[in-house]
Amino acid sequence: MCRLFSRRDHAQSATLRQAMGAVALAAWLGAFIPAYAEDAPQRIVSVNMCADQLLLALADPEQIEALSWNATRRLLSFYADKAAQFEFTRGSAEDVILRDPDLVLAGPFAGGPAKAAMRRAGLNVAQLSVPGTPAEAADQLETFGALIGQGERGRDEAGKLRDAFSRSGGENAGKPLKALYLQRRGVVTGRGTMMDALLRAAGLENAVETQGFAQIGVERLATIDADLLILDGQGLRGDGDAADQGAAILAHPIVASRFPPERRVVVPQSEIICAGPPLARALERLRSAARELHRH
Repeated sequence: MCRLFSRRDHAQSATLRQAMGAVALAAWLGAFIPAYAEDAPQRIVSVNMCADQLLLALADPEQIEALSWNATRRLLSFYADKAAQFEFTRGSAEDVILRDPDLVLAGPFAGGPAKAAMRRAGLNVAQLSVPGTPAEAADQLETFGALIGQGERGRDEAGKLRDAFSRSGGENAGKPLKALYLQRRGVVTGRGTMMDALLRAAGLENAVETQGFAQIGVERLATIDADLLILDGQGLRGDGDAADQGAAILAHPIVASRFPPERRVVVPQSEIICAGPPLARALERLRSAARELHRH
């Protein structure tokens, strides 16, 4: 669950995969949902950064046995300060098994052999999926809250997220502004992604018309029809120069000339890398940027 976005080749197949993913998540986690509050897991280990975020948002501190080593990385973890009080694991099967947790939270991609070893040792391993839409993110908050015996908190956070996305972003009069989300190495995010949903909820139009991810060069950056540039705060030094070769496109003179400071907004990666409560803060940043740009 570490990545906020999933690649999609076609919108129709993406919708089907999202629906199947939501059903699979509910079915998988449903097997572990406690019938009563007193049956809630009390020694939870997370080996996945996005599971860390959900756990830190919804669990009681005493329920958390250990988090993944990424939990305190400020660039990635929204709850990095809160995470500092807990122990950490690198996710090895040996480390997790020795902790004897009553629930292990894992993601869908890495660590297959370790997850298999944990299950052979008799541990309950819940594998979380990657929500592809705000609705799926809200549903996951509810299901996750029930899973750890914090159903009310899960429903409350899900309600806040649904409310944030239900508010119209169309208070900005006139032609919709186009926004470009540009990352290191020229990676841009197109239609059918969580970022696309954030843009639409903010009253913005995605400047990238293709589905999923794409990669563009300086030539395309010079001509793309975009009014607002969205950055995630990574790759640039304080003086605006690239921190490394992978971030060179972010510091290119074309970017500076086409997108001066008033036509840029930074949405920290910690707010968008995982689907959870921080998405509401990212959405408000985008709405504020759209309002400011309309004023100019």
